[in-house]
Amino acid sequence: MANKILTEEELVKQEPEELKPKETSRLTTTMQKMADFDFNISRDWMVRQIPFAFFIMILLLLHIHNVHSTERIIRKTDKLNKEIKELRSEYITILSELMSESKQSNVAKKLDTLGIKELTTPPIKITY
Repeated sequence: MANKILTEEELVKQEPEELKPKETSRLTTTMQKMADFDFNISRDWMVRQIPFAFFIMILLLLHIHNVHSTERIIRKTDKLNKEIKELRSEYITILSELMSESKQSNVAKKLDTLGIKELTTPPIKITY
């Protein structure tokens, strides 16, 4: 297009084309309202959001329950680990006492009080 001087009639013809409102998308209008802090909250909009609010509340309750049950399991696991350590130390103590009590000298001392004496001669093998 070449540069030319436009008459008033030609300017009037061009104005309606330029003044046409552009179609805006829903996202664009929503973003514009958010930028202008123009929140028109209507009763209908609030009623439509009730199911979503219930869904969010249910998710929050499930999350709280999950956290509590996880903490309970962790406490129980710690308690059981402590009990395992105690039982292991008790097992080792009892095992060492049993080993010391089952020595031949200790068995001989206990049997001597009952009147049973240790053999000084080896046992004799009986054959046919």
